[in-house]
Amino acid sequence: MKKFALFCLLLLAALSLAYAAQSRETLTLAAAGCRSLRIECGAGDLKVQGDEKLEQIEVNAVLDVRGISESELPEFKKEHVILKLEKQGDKAVLTAQIESEFSLATLFGGHNAHIDLEVRLPRRLALAVDDGSGDTTIRALDNGLELEDGSGDIRLSEISGQVEIDDGSGDMFLRDLKGRVDIEDGSGDIELKAASGDVSVDDGSGEIELYGIVGSVEIDDGSGDIFIDGVEKDVTIEEAGSGDVEIRNVKGRVRK
Repeated sequence: MKKFALFCLLLLAALSLAYAAQSRETLTLAAAGCRSLRIECGAGDLKVQGDEKLEQIEVNAVLDVRGISESELPEFKKEHVILKLEKQGDKAVLTAQIESEFSLATLFGGHNAHIDLEVRLPRRLALAVDDGSGDTTIRALDNGLELEDGSGDIRLSEISGQVEIDDGSGDMFLRDLKGRVDIEDGSGDIELKAASGDVSVDDGSGEIELYGIVGSVEIDDGSGDIFIDGVEKDVTIEEAGSGDVEIRNVKGRVRK
């Protein structure tokens, strides 16, 4: 009897996943008077592109919900989805969150919902991102980046100003960063090519590869191989718990 009840519950969950609903929304906000944009988002992929000719912030959001029908989507959005772009003083704030509640459907994998975001903004705006899960791609910014990420791969390129990353898990692919780079990472590989400032990495696990660093490098690593090629100043390895360490073409001092 217990096995039959469990079978029914699993069947119910499987049938709920057969339903899917999706909606798209576009948000815009004039960037006049704004110095920065803050993005607060949960599950879903995030793509951000800077544009020096743009004078407004543009957001394309796609909400995807598994476990409900199209007719149920408006009520789901009303009760569980926060999606807004607003100005707060000299800061623009984009919020894209799905409020969840414990239910039979969520217990067995139903009501799997996420919001994918594509954001375009003026390059001059500083950017801060608090992201839950999903891949993150950010390109072409002139005034720095603060990124706090729960899980998912991170891809950054063509960013000027200080870059601060606090990441839980997922791989990082970083290119052409013109400023200081500070990385605090839980797990996942890190690959950084071309940085014009100092680089600091505090890493739990995963491989670290650094190429073409104009400043100094400081690494505190739990586990994983470390490979460094091309540093104009000093390299300091505070800790390398386990894994091979290979360092090439350093013009300053190497301490480890």
